[in-house]
Amino acid sequence: MESEVREFIEHNPVLMLANIGTDGLPKIRPMITLGIYLNTIWFAVTKDKLLYEELVHDNNVELCAVTLSRWVRITGKAVFEKNKELVSHVRENSDIMERFYKKKTQDDSEVEVFYIDIERGMLSDNDRDYKIEF
Repeated sequence: MESEVREFIEHNPVLMLANIGTDGLPKIRPMITLGIYLNTIWFAVTKDKLLYEELVHDNNVELCAVTLSRWVRITGKAVFEKNKELVSHVRENSDIMERFYKKKTQDDSEVEVFYIDIERGMLSDNDRDYKIEF
């Protein structure tokens, strides 16, 4: 991931995640990133959320973050990570895990961590009239 794309996402950590629901209709919701590790974006979701069920059913997603002059759009697949060491690393290095997930459940097995297997993306800057494709 290009450094400018990484910086934009780190400064705009709330991304809109679009996916197809279990009813076959498009869904969109805000998601706060756990951070960027191994050159991709990481998130968490509890197993009792509809999003978890939707992503297990169909893991195709698009992400978008927007400011007044810049935006990023990413297409890829949500992949639930099973490597316990990597999941622990992501959880321990995320500012939001304690704030949003530890208070809801003491059972870590209820919180699934996933990353985006990025197929393509674009950072667009209207003020400077350029685009970075990745």
